[in-house]
Amino acid sequence: MSIIVSHYASESKEVEKSEDVWNRLNDLNTLSKLNIIPKPEYEARKQQLVDELTGTKINKNRENKAADEVEEEEPPAGSIPPLRDATARKQSVAAGTLTLEKHRTTVADTKLTDDVNLLNFTHIPTQRAKVLKFNLEKGCFDKDGEIIDIKIDPSPFARGNLRLAHHMLASISSRDRSKGVSQHYVAKISIDPFEDPRSYLDDVATQQCAREYAKMYNRYNPPKRVKFVEAFVLSLIDRPHSPLCAVERYIDGTYKKHNNNWGFINNKHERNTPHAFSHFTYEASQHQLLICDIQGVGDIYTDPQIHSIDGRGYGKGNMGTRGFRKFFSTHRCNAICKFLKLPLINPKDPAKELLTVPQNAFMENDQVENVKLSFSGSLNALPALPAFKNKNLMKEPLISKQKGGQTNVCCSCNII
Repeated sequence: MSIIVSHYASESKEVEKSEDVWNRLNDLNTLSKLNIIPKPEYEARKQQLVDELTGTKINKNRENKAADEVEEEEPPAGSIPPLRDATARKQSVAAGTLTLEKHRTTVADTKLTDDVNLLNFTHIPTQRAKVLKFNLEKGCFDKDGEIIDIKIDPSPFARGNLRLAHHMLASISSRDRSKGVSQHYVAKISIDPFEDPRSYLDDVATQQCAREYAKMYNRYNPPKRVKFVEAFVLSLIDRPHSPLCAVERYIDGTYKKHNNNWGFINNKHERNTPHAFSHFTYEASQHQLLICDIQGVGDIYTDPQIHSIDGRGYGKGNMGTRGFRKFFSTHRCNAICKFLKLPLINPKDPAKELLTVPQNAFMENDQVENVKLSFSGSLNALPALPAFKNKNLMKEPLISKQKGGQTNVCCSCNII
């Protein structure tokens, strides 16, 4: 597998990046002095920002020995925004539990019970939100988003390194609105009030791209079909500065993570379908991209990561060709890879294949059709949203002076 990749970064962009990191460090110091965040979280976030500024590497314990044997270099600190590590809904978000990862988090199986009927939304105020849907063909978000009413549970039921997950009730589809039916969704909101709002757009665009490759994969009639839940961006227009959040349908069941974006594979619950799908995307895209970080309930997936050959687009977790190499360093082709007539890489012993296998050894097609989507991974244009216009406002000092020298905490950082 011959991979050549080039990265070009202008000096002006580096200067802007450094200034942005310094601003975030100053904001973090202010939050710590005001005792808004605990000391362990402050130290962890500070180390992340320092690493981002200096390019310092931190040695981490690897989740997979096979991945460690071919380690080339660590991905940049703070480059991947994992969202998981679910907790019980009623459990408080414990102070100081934040752990910074250089790759997407790996978590134990989590039972997410569809307890929407047990949630009391009666006293939760209704708020308005603008729905933004991603147009894959145009490579941008539709300009004319509909205004809908939503209710978001203020208590997160899951916490990741960078985001909180909240139960949400809404009628997003026109069909649900016509019937007056509210569906159960998950609203993913950044822990960091200063996160670039563009990250929400990148995550949703990435997931919608993965949905298209799932449809391609299913056309070959594999033993088990796969699906990515549809994702949206909401602009919370009734809140100060109209912050954004990512939204998708809630998946009921036991959540499992099968691989991540840095070579990890879940050997505890090994399966064929998720890994065959990742391999399929590499071949179907003419070696231009690879979809990984496959996770979800059964074969309904969410929150994927895409590596591209040029390392551009698809959010902060795009590790480019390094991500390609990390995936194939631990991937073992299985019966579904063989069925799809993919180039076999470190194949499993067919005699010991105890997992899902196709009824026929090979599909009817001669090979997987090469399809390259028009979307390059980078948004063609940003929607005209208050969140982007107000981005600088969110970086203003978080304290204001009162008479007598006392300080007051600005509530602009509190989006829930």
